[in-house]
Amino acid sequence: MLIVINFFRRYFIIYEFLRGYDPLYDFLFSNYMASEGCERQLTSLINAILVENNENIIFDLKIVDNKFLSGKVANNRNCILDLRSKSFDGRVVNIEVQKQGEKYFRRRSHLYISREFSNSAEKGGLERLKSHILINIIDFGFCKNNVISRKFNMIDKTELNCEYSDCIKIINVNVSAFRKLKEIDFDNPLHRWLVFLDKKSTREMIEMAISKDENIKIVHEKVEELLKDEAFLHELNKREQADLKYEGEIAYAKDEGKKEGIEEGMEKGIKKGKKEGIEEGIEKGIKQTELNVAKRMKNSNFSFDDIAKATGLSLDEIEKL
Repeated sequence: MLIVINFFRRYFIIYEFLRGYDPLYDFLFSNYMASEGCERQLTSLINAILVENNENIIFDLKIVDNKFLSGKVANNRNCILDLRSKSFDGRVVNIEVQKQGEKYFRRRSHLYISREFSNSAEKGGLERLKSHILINIIDFGFCKNNVISRKFNMIDKTELNCEYSDCIKIINVNVSAFRKLKEIDFDNPLHRWLVFLDKKSTREMIEMAISKDENIKIVHEKVEELLKDEAFLHELNKREQADLKYEGEIAYAKDEGKKEGIEEGMEKGIKKGKKEGIEEGIEKGIKQTELNVAKRMKNSNFSFDDIAKATGLSLDEIEKL
């Protein structure tokens, strides 16, 4: 009987302290942070990040664009969360949530911010171009010295403080790095927000953050309200199931493509009967793996962008398959 009691005590302790949701799940995040009426909490989060990276805070934030994924789009995975906002001084701030690392994550960040900057240019109005900031909230290892928050912009490493331009900046906020901290500074606004955004934060930690920050209290109450809504929960469940199906299809395509590609490559190498031939065969096998994965994904109606992310192939190579 003692064992049973201890089991249930342990179970309820775990249940008491662990969350039943992931704050960084894109559909949930977009509803409590990017929907109409969320300007206050969004401003608070952005300013906590900007201050930590020696940037001026923003005022009177306006949510310009928030892409809520429709059910059809979510199932086909044709786009991702894109939250674009603009402050009264003209600065544009984008937020992307990325929970898993991928091969071309950095290039994709460059593409997003460059495209936004280019699209904002008015004919003959270069002097009116404002600063664009892309904030990536990530939950995976990034760089060898895995810091919590880091700003990237165009700067000359060989000459101190020689910045080419301050118009384009990328700031990474790393939840997984924050999770490794031995001590949390609840007087630091960014630490408080990361406590809320980290799915592994205990209830005690969240309550401490709420007691110190009215904006986090607002967000917490918004999430609780959403999770009591049956229609929202139903939609959330549909999207989670679509994600699981998508990840399963990706894994299957990779496994099958890898198997076919390596077998084909090894066969070519063995036929040559030389070390060079085997090495060449393996190299060709790896390339063939990417092609096989891409073919399977293309036949399963994945978007070209998703195929490129999964395989590393160019859009031209995918189109020719």
